[in-house]
This record gives sequence, C-alpha cells and structure tokens, in this order.
Amino acid sequence: MLKTADLTKRYGGKPVIRGLSLVWPNPGVHLVAGPNGVGKSTLLALLGGALAADAGDIRIAGLSLKSDPDRARRNLSYCPPDCPVFPFLTGRDWLAFVRSLRRGWSRHTEAALTEAFRLEGILDTRFDRLSLGTARKLLLVGAVAAETDVLLLDEPSNGLDGPSLRALQDTVREQASTRLIILACHETARHPGFGITPENTLLLP
Repeated sequence: MLKTADLTKRYGGKPVIRGLSLVWPNPGVHLVAGPNGVGKSTLLALLGGALAADAGDIRIAGLSLKSDPDRARRNLSYCPPDCPVFPFLTGRDWLAFVRSLRRGWSRHTEAALTEAFRLEGILDTRFDRLSLGTARKLLLVGAVAAETDVLLLDEPSNGLDGPSLRALQDTVREQASTRLIILACHETARHPGFGITPENTLLLP
C-alpha cells in the first residue's frame, strides 16, 4: 500500500531522513515514534506529498509521488500538525472543498466526528477566528472521512479532550481493517487507544 525507497531529506545540509526504505503492504495502524526533532513530522510530510524528498521515492498503491504525484495523492489523505488553510474559509467551506476532491467520502464518519468534536456550532466560523485546536479538529474530520487507501495523521491527539480523543481512536480502530493508517505522536500514554502494537511501531533514531 505504501513503500519508500532510499528516502532522504536534508535541512541546511544536515540529513533528517537518511536513505529510509520501508514497506507497509497491508491495512492496519502504525506508529512513527521517537524523541522530538528526529524527523517524525518530516517523514509524514514526505509521505503525504507536502514536502519533496531530496533523494529516493515514495509509492502509494503502486504510484510514484515523484513521477505521478496527482494520481498518487488521490490514494492518501494527510492531516499535518499545523493548519495550512486559507483564513477566510469557514469550517463548512473547508469540508465541502475537501469532499469535492475525493472519489469516496464517508458522510457517516463526517457526521460522527463533527458531533463528537462538538463542531456543529462553529462550522460557519472563519478559520482565522478559530483556535488551533478547533481548526485541527476540522482538518482531522476532512482527513479521516475521506475514503482513501492511506491515512496519515501527525500528532492527532493534540488539542483533543477525552471524549474527542476516544471518538477518534474508535474510528481509527474501525478503519484499520480497510486502510493503512500511520500516526506520528509523542504522547506515549495515548498510543494504546489507537490499537497500535510494538510490532507496528517504527522508532526513528
């Protein structure tokens, strides 16, 4: 489902990701772990096509992000740790926009997470008037409701209260039988609720 070959990314000449070759062939939940600064977010941004690699390639459902980026990206959804959304969009605008780009979309997941995250009252509020935590909840809904083969979630627990986190964990576990889900999360106490096992953990040095 997702494969990297000799993946390398440098910042200021210093390699953050160095010659990484991995294969995630099947559905399931996987964790990218390690101390802050080792490249967890960089790796997910590379896998999601938000960053270009300095060397190597990424294949999603057999399609190269380097040579066939548009088709490859149709098979993945990615929620970054920040909120790169036009500030004048409302939450409702954002979800409609993301929905329009997807071949498959789960209205059930959208409705369930919108309710669990208590977003109904802010859907018509502009992003520049939302807290980062609330804005990221909207990005999580857009990423998780998209019916893609691969789902990438960077620090998905940030800003979530207990009920919201449990709703997200339940949804991730339900989807794990049909899609590959890769998380980057530094809060080790929150890992078990996502159904992650030691065998499904990639520890970056």
